[in-house]
Amino acid sequence: MVDKLDEMEDKLNEQINKNVALTKRLSESTADVIFADVAEGLALSQKDKLTSLAENVEFDSEESYREKLVTLRESYFPSNASAPKDKSENLSEGTASEPQKQVSGMMEAYMQSLGRMSK
Repeated sequence: MVDKLDEMEDKLNEQINKNVALTKRLSESTADVIFADVAEGLALSQKDKLTSLAENVEFDSEESYREKLVTLRESYFPSNASAPKDKSENLSEGTASEPQKQVSGMMEAYMQSLGRMSK
């Protein structure tokens, strides 16, 4: 009877260890999917930086992990989608009021191309 009890206890411990390993793999997989979702649109160097920062973030739940990663992303890589437009608008406004200077033919072609791309 004692031998049977020891055998059952060993089997239970083995199943518990398998369950812990599977749960850990599932958490890691879920964390990878969340990370890929949050890091979407970042440059490769920014993703590498976010990866190194996210190593210290614990996976408690999907929601909290996502919130932590979004906070990291916004802190280190703020999204200023409107900033480049504002700068280009300021540049085009500034050049319109300046007097025209004589430029070479090659430079004039560059300026015309840039002017077309900014519109």
